[in-house]
Amino acid sequence: MKKRGVFLLIGIGCVLVAIGSYKMAYSINPDYTCALCHEIEKSCTTWRGSSHADVACIDCHGTALSNGLTGVTGKLNMVYIHFTEKKTNEDVFLTEKQSLDMAKRCAECHGAEEKAWSSGAHSSTYKDIFMDEAHNQLEKPYSDCLRCHGMFYDGDINSLMSLEGRDSGKWHIKDADQVDRPTITCLACHQVHASQPRSLNYKDLNAEEKANLLKKTSRPGTALYVRAEKRHMPSSNLMQIKMYRQDTLVRVSEDPNVKLCMQCHAPNGVHAVGSEDDKTPMGVYEGMSCMECHDPHSNKVKNEYRNVHLNY
Repeated sequence: MKKRGVFLLIGIGCVLVAIGSYKMAYSINPDYTCALCHEIEKSCTTWRGSSHADVACIDCHGTALSNGLTGVTGKLNMVYIHFTEKKTNEDVFLTEKQSLDMAKRCAECHGAEEKAWSSGAHSSTYKDIFMDEAHNQLEKPYSDCLRCHGMFYDGDINSLMSLEGRDSGKWHIKDADQVDRPTITCLACHQVHASQPRSLNYKDLNAEEKANLLKKTSRPGTALYVRAEKRHMPSSNLMQIKMYRQDTLVRVSEDPNVKLCMQCHAPNGVHAVGSEDDKTPMGVYEGMSCMECHDPHSNKVKNEYRNVHLNY
């Protein structure tokens, strides 16, 4: 019995040492841990040049033990896939659950932004968007809706909703757990691993700083998550959209964040101002950035400007 007790204590001690060593490995300089893995080296490089450079890997990623048995099995599955399938880090995509878990971690530091987001339309749930009977009577939900409302959703519109028949009042979301999930999370507009300096509000920059921000070499703090590609596209790399009032070209702000906004708040096929979901400022406000008037997270108006989008 005594020998069994000794072996048991030794076994427990080994487990505790292993756990402690594992957690310490996540906490020290990633150059000696994470970056040694060739798949992760690229992410470490971009992390060093980002606004999150003073945030340890473990603070966002946790460890295999962070989510109990689920975390352990997930990490073991990664190891299995690594050695059995020909996949690279370019083939690794976030699931919707992972994006939601990541958003919770974002909120631990960005509490004010999370509170603002929660108070605005960008926190709309799947129920708000896809079970709006009045809107559904005008347009039946289809898969492209997920391009903006559900970028990280793991299926298509038919796996999300039951759309049988013509009575929109009977259309419903199949999975009850999906109903109250937000359709737009932090990662819809922000890329965590990105080479970018600590950003400032566009409206607070002087003319020279704005010019530098607009250069190709500059990276704003936003990026569009492209659902079709499962990749982030930096806002500065998005196409500048030309807008027209009848046959007249309208001046549009070159703020990269405006390019991002216009991916969802988009015009019709001929780029007519005020069409579809377009919110291009007109009149005396022509050429202004969305950031001049709107809080980027709550979307609430920050100043006294009124009727910016109605001067058509």
